[in-house]
Amino acid sequence: MIKDQEGSNFRDLEEALDEAKASARDLVRQYMDREIPLTETCVEVRDAQGRTVAAVTVAEVLEHPVNPHFKSQCADVPVSGTDRAENPLAR
Repeated sequence: MIKDQEGSNFRDLEEALDEAKASARDLVRQYMDREIPLTETCVEVRDAQGRTVAAVTVAEVLEHPVNPHFKSQCADVPVSGTDRAENPLAR
């Protein structure tokens, strides 16, 4: 997990989701060099209390750059070779 220690404040959820998409795109460059599967790389959007309100994999953003499908949490994103395993990279 890579945690943004500073965090960011957004005026609404839509703005936060747009930033999550941009963050996922930025991670592509970093993870391609390390050969980490993009389906296992997840960006979470959290509210002020730290609760996850949306999550998206980098692969989803690449497949659907304009309207990616957000899930409720990274754990909803299957890890390759399993059905619904906990993903240590996605938190």
